[in-house]
Amino acid sequence: MKDLVSFEIDLTTDPALIDESWLVTFGTMTKMLLKYMFGGAAAPVKIRGTSSQISAFTDALGREKRYMDSFIKHGLSDERTLRSRSTLMKAVSRFERETGLRWPYSN
Repeated sequence: MKDLVSFEIDLTTDPALIDESWLVTFGTMTKMLLKYMFGGAAAPVKIRGTSSQISAFTDALGREKRYMDSFIKHGLSDERTLRSRSTLMKAVSRFERETGLRWPYSN
């Protein structure tokens, strides 16, 4: 059996210290989490931050998955997908407000 490589996401990173490399790494780790979620497996990840930061991150990540599920199942212009996107955008706003970090998949 393959050993899973664990990774850590630190939501307490000072936004002033963030550079392009950090953003790429954060986006890649978030993408890995989504892949685990679509596969139904537990991800080998540790998330650091305050309880409100972690809650905002997990909510935005879950909303991202629901939006993608809706898009795949119903198409981009379906009312359910549009509602899901609206809910995702609210979760993303909360994440950005709580952490001072930018969500890697927003426009």
